[in-house]
Amino acid sequence: MRTQKRWLVKNVFLFLIGYCIYLAIEVTYRGFSFRLMGIVGGLAMIALSEISSEFMRGYQLPLQMLAGAAIITSFELISGTFALFVLDIRMWDYSGLWLSSLSGLVCPLFSLFWFFLSGVGIVFADAWEYYVMWGDRRPRYRIFRWKIELPERHRQSENAH
Repeated sequence: MRTQKRWLVKNVFLFLIGYCIYLAIEVTYRGFSFRLMGIVGGLAMIALSEISSEFMRGYQLPLQMLAGAAIITSFELISGTFALFVLDIRMWDYSGLWLSSLSGLVCPLFSLFWFFLSGVGIVFADAWEYYVMWGDRRPRYRIFRWKIELPERHRQSENAH
């Protein structure tokens, strides 16, 4: 039960962080956003955490980033389709951009952005798990032949409490 509670707390915080960051990015670059996009951001942050800690643990970071970009692009397609055809709202239109498809809801350029942002999100989610949630696994990454690891956290004092 403790593990389920910990997973829930971790993912609620990751969802809220992803929600706020996604909206902040859109407001910064577009001047506005939609709450639905915040939900996409929150779900994306949880997905990035699961990619790194469960589904693709031990894989090269660029492969994890590729999976993250595919998931975020899928989330955008699903939410954009829902908004366009159910809510009758066009949240964005990529139709003027190179190789855009699916009614202007998907664009390779933005998938490239999601690729790089996925790397940031994966490292952030791993750091959150390790440093804030006191997870057992110290974050380590492989990028081709290089190995990178986050600094070891400070141990809690034995005299505390």
